[in-house]
Amino acid sequence: MGAIGYTMQGGGLAELFITIYAAKSTEKIMSGHAYTRAVRAHMLAHRSLAKIVIKSMALSSTMVDQLEEILFNFDRTVILSNDQNRHATLHDAVRNGDILAVRDFLKNGRDVNETDSSGNTPLLLAVCIKQEEIYDAIVAALIENGADVNAYNKGFTPLYNAVFYKREKSVEMLLKAGAWLRPSYKNELHLLGESGGTKTLELILNDKRCTPEIINRPDDKGRTALHLAAQSSHKNCLRMLIEQGGDLAATDEDNDSVADIIFQQIVNPEIFITEILDDKIYMKQLEQFKFSYNIDFSVLAPKKCGRQMEVISNMLVAASEEEKIEVLQHPLIELYLMLKWARICYFFYLWISVYFIFATSMGLYIMLIIHRAKNIEGFKTALKVIVIFTATGLLCHAVLQCILDRRKYFQRYEMWMNLICTCLSLTVAITLDDYSGNAGKTDTPNWVLHITSISILMAWIELMLLIGRLPSLGYYALMFSAVLQNVVKVLCAYVCLLIGFTLSFSVQFHNFPQFSDPWRALVKTTVMMMGEFEYGDMFAEDEDAPKILPATSRFIFLIFVILTSIVLMNLMVGVAVSDIQELHRRGRAKKLEKQAEFLHQLEKVISSKHLNSEYMPEIIKRLILKRSYIHNEFEVKSCAEFQRQNKIPKRIIGKVMLTLCLFNKEGRLLMEFTESRVHINENMYSETL
Repeated sequence: MGAIGYTMQGGGLAELFITIYAAKSTEKIMSGHAYTRAVRAHMLAHRSLAKIVIKSMALSSTMVDQLEEILFNFDRTVILSNDQNRHATLHDAVRNGDILAVRDFLKNGRDVNETDSSGNTPLLLAVCIKQEEIYDAIVAALIENGADVNAYNKGFTPLYNAVFYKREKSVEMLLKAGAWLRPSYKNELHLLGESGGTKTLELILNDKRCTPEIINRPDDKGRTALHLAAQSSHKNCLRMLIEQGGDLAATDEDNDSVADIIFQQIVNPEIFITEILDDKIYMKQLEQFKFSYNIDFSVLAPKKCGRQMEVISNMLVAASEEEKIEVLQHPLIELYLMLKWARICYFFYLWISVYFIFATSMGLYIMLIIHRAKNIEGFKTALKVIVIFTATGLLCHAVLQCILDRRKYFQRYEMWMNLICTCLSLTVAITLDDYSGNAGKTDTPNWVLHITSISILMAWIELMLLIGRLPSLGYYALMFSAVLQNVVKVLCAYVCLLIGFTLSFSVQFHNFPQFSDPWRALVKTTVMMMGEFEYGDMFAEDEDAPKILPATSRFIFLIFVILTSIVLMNLMVGVAVSDIQELHRRGRAKKLEKQAEFLHQLEKVISSKHLNSEYMPEIIKRLILKRSYIHNEFEVKSCAEFQRQNKIPKRIIGKVMLTLCLFNKEGRLLMEFTESRVHINENMYSETL
């Protein structure tokens, strides 16, 4: 009643005149707010009086309803007019979340893309609204009236704001209207990888504009959305990004790959990786009761990744021994390594052929020089040229590997042997000269002969290691390596015992030439450990025999036989056998690990920019690319035909089929309907699990 009395006295009209004739703009604004309040009260008072009059009159119900509707629309107009006057601009209405005022501004033709003093459009200012429903309604209204959905100001876009606050409905509307990720380093995918919004991420990934290049776009620190999702342990987001083409081998500025972070931050990373690999083996129904088996290697070799072994290599570096066994024996990885080897093995055969020519030529050349062969000077010169040429090529290959893999190169003893052997061989081929003179005398310095003997031995050892890289011989190379490591470990553990007996024998048998100095004594004692005691010569009772200490010498010798020849040697054999049994359990994973490492090294060399420079003939470039690249997807309509074409063992085909039937819904259905066509024996089942 106070408001009614105030307006009936003309309070609202008085303030209207004050507003119109105010001298200053600030006074107009301040008095304008008072005016709008008064006018609204004035109008509402008249409406209230009208309602009272209507009730007091004898009108029909239809007439009463019509008058009530007129009054309702009148009241709504008053409210909208008041709200519009309360917000000076569309920006203010959006900022305050006033949907009625926003619609009224838009209805009156206000410019929806007008910017304020800070450069913000109304759509950008929608970020100020806290209520999700009002936010979505205002965004929808602005989009319907032609708002620029890709407006950009100070690094922010409408889509980025909607993603930040996880407004899924608004994100969907913006994407349909043409909005897209902001062009700066850290885009919406990085934001979602860090915060873990799976539904919002799904909307963006399902957009046709979302390509693997966009998914793998790095931020200012070199991190992709996959890096951030792995660091935050958001498995679902990470899985979605990987399925859409995320690169597990992408590295940030600290040289940490996505695979490194997965094995560092994700709980049970081997299970997470194997689940992703399981999904890459699936089937499609071609006809009734006729299916094709699809194998997708994209997670191991992203389409835009130049090197197809980077992902597996990063996994091997990041994973522990137990995790490697779990991951490497997955049929997808095992099949991938086999197909990759089938494509790239020709380069290995070329390499091993060059090394065989190098080792045999060097051996023949040294033997002809040492044994002073005559009348074959031309043959010796040809051998010398072959040794220099092949050694130079192998040295260039070793240096190229060192350049391409600086961090890990010097951690591999094979690489050290390769560098040392080729350098020594070049020295021998250049400096070794023919023997001359009589009685075996030579003009060649002794240091050259020392280098010659070492280099020829290392050349053939290196050839043995290369042959051990063949998949069919990989297990035997692993056994040799395991036994060698065990022997070295045992000798290191009991080296004090060996030194003690060496010094003791140097005293006991000081008159013998074999023990005349510590080095000879150590070599002789080590030989005696193998069973070559020469007891009769050492303890001979002839007058011409060297003198020994009669009592303690035999006692110490007996202790030596028991401790070293019996106990220590049997210990080394036992440790080697037990380790080989352990190798049987882990042998396949170890073999695959060595094969993957070697394929990665070989791929780095043949795909390096040095071999693909502008000076390299184009036909050779195409040949290298053709022989080193494998397709990411295989559609197998006949397992037998696929097996014959790619020379794949039945064991691997069986593991692929088993994975399909165990972890794929379509595979389980196929197994139920066509059980007779899928044969899985118990041994294969237990081996795979």
